Order: sequence, then C-alpha cells, then structure tokens
Amino acid sequence: MYEILLDALWGIFKGIVSGTVAFFAVMLLSIVYRYFTNEKLSSFIGIAFGLGFWGFSGGLLAILETPTVGGALEIVAVAIFVVWGVNTGDKIAERIPKKGISLFGPLRGGKPAYTTIKLPNARLIHDIVSKPVAPASLKAELSEREFILPSDLPASEIASRVKRRLITDWGVGDVELELGQDGKIIHLAISAKEQGLSALIPEGKVAIPIECAVLPSNLAAGDMVKIFLDDNEVLERVELKGVDENRKVVTIVAKASMLEKIRGKKASLIVALPSAVSVHPSISVAQESGVIEEFQISKIVTSLGKIGVTGDAANAIVMKVQTKLGKMDPPVSTRLIKAVVVEELEKVNPEAAKKLKARRFWK
Repeated sequence: MYEILLDALWGIFKGIVSGTVAFFAVMLLSIVYRYFTNEKLSSFIGIAFGLGFWGFSGGLLAILETPTVGGALEIVAVAIFVVWGVNTGDKIAERIPKKGISLFGPLRGGKPAYTTIKLPNARLIHDIVSKPVAPASLKAELSEREFILPSDLPASEIASRVKRRLITDWGVGDVELELGQDGKIIHLAISAKEQGLSALIPEGKVAIPIECAVLPSNLAAGDMVKIFLDDNEVLERVELKGVDENRKVVTIVAKASMLEKIRGKKASLIVALPSAVSVHPSISVAQESGVIEEFQISKIVTSLGKIGVTGDAANAIVMKVQTKLGKMDPPVSTRLIKAVVVEELEKVNPEAAKKLKARRFWK
C-alpha cells in the first residue's frame, strides 16, 4: 500500500511538471489557431497534441509499456493541463488586436489574405421582430467587435460564419445579417434564445388556456386584453402569454386561485386593449409616509419630461414599466417604481437615467 501511495504521488508530481510544459506548448498552438481561423481549438486535438508532445521524450511510451497507478495519474494530470492550455490560449487570442494583420499587406503585395468584418455599434444592433429581445449588456459586448475571415470567401459564407460565431460563442438565439457590396455589415439584428413558458410565469401564478370562438386579427403574445367568459364573468386587463389561432386558444397568466374559477369555461369575446392604458387596475402605490393610493402613470410621464425624455421614447419606457409593475403584487413602493423606471431608461438613455436617479421621484 505504501508503494502504491508513493507511486501515485510521484505520478502526480511528474504530471504537474510535464503538464506545465505541455500547457505552454498547447496554449501557443491555441493562440495561433484562434488568431488565424477565429475558431476555438478542439480540446480533443489539444489533448492529442499535448500528450504527443510529451511522449516525444519517451515518457508516454514508457508508461504504456508498464502501466501503473502513478503513470495513469500522470497522464490525467497532463490532460488537465492541456485542456487548461487550450482554454487559456483561446481567451488570450480573443484579446489580441486583429487589425495588425493588415500591416503586412504592403510587404506581401497583391490581395490581402484576410478581411475584417466589424459589427456595428450597439445602438445599431436591432431586435428581431416577434422574437425574445436580447439584453442591452449583450449588445454592448458585441458592439464594434471585429472578426478576421479569409478574403476569398463569398459574401454568403462570410455572413454564415459570423452568424455561427454569434450563436455559438455568445449564445444569441437568432441572427439577421446583411452585407453591402463593399463587404461591410449594413444590417444586423439579433434575438435572445427562446424561453419556455415556465420562465415567464411569476411565482404564485399559473398559465391558463382559454378557448374563444373568435379572436381579434393579429393578436399576439404580450397584448393586453379584456376577456368576456360565457358565464358573464369578465377578466379585466390581462396579458397574453400565447396565442394559438388555429385552435382559437389564448394563454393567460393569473393567480393560482383563479384556476377553479376559469376551469372548463370558454370566452365569448376577447377585446384587445391599447398598450398605453393597459395598467392593471389592482396596482396601488405605497408612499413613503405609508399612505396607499392608486397608480398614476401620469406622474412617471411628468418625471421623464423634466429630464428631457418625451414623446415616443417616454411612451415606450412607460409601457415597459407598466408591464413589469403589472406582474408585481400590490401595493408597490415608490422606491421600487423609480428603480424600474431607471432600469428601463438606462437601456436607451444612460445620461437621462443618471439625472432621474439624482431627482426626487413621484413629486
């Protein structure tokens, strides 16, 4: 037992020493591979190269001839260092400026071997219609990022590779990309990954399907509606989470206590409501003094106007704030309302958001 333990410790020590050498060799290979191909080096190829590089000194062959516990641990340790080297090299290559490649163009002469594709600024990265909106932080990360691709690729292949990189490396759900005749991006739109229904349901609520004989045209998830049930019950201002036009079924999110009330009932009429007045009637505001009063959206509009946010920009923020507040249990504090408004404002106008933070709100 003592000999096995000693052999294991010796194998781990040799693995760390050999793995350190393999780490730097594979890291260099990973940097070069990522720099020129814009693709991550496969961990399998890295392990094969690392073990092979180590084996040139006879270490790997000797272990295979006389397998021991220490030898096995040595191989595992080297493999771990190799995978670490692959990931480290890939991260380093991402931070190396790619523009330097073009500096050698005049020396080589002729057509450059690589072309640079630069993403537009975050403000010009659009959302794909009727798909989940990508967060502003993701657009900021992608803003003006550059990709180096072989210059002999056709435009369709360049667009395909950039799309694949965005989807695989940044977790983008879908990409719309259009290149101009000069090879520059003239349109870029992205969406977040599709989420299941459960991710959209607040705690304490459930999704309930309701069948309706007739649905308004172009009804879609996110619309605010008023539902008249066939027993003369009325569901005031509820948000749709899904619409099945073929089966004429809509899905709403409501408190679990309403399930028995709605179970088995059909809707005789569904009326779509304007989003500008789609505030849930049960929302009430708790003032700092403790007084409870009804939600007044006009005060938010006034506060936005005082910092220069008006018109369509103010309406868009108000609608998003209304949607978030409608999912909260009343009463909602004024401090929370201000935090929600600032959060939405930061996405479109960070400077105005700073001004709003410094002002007294709800006055």
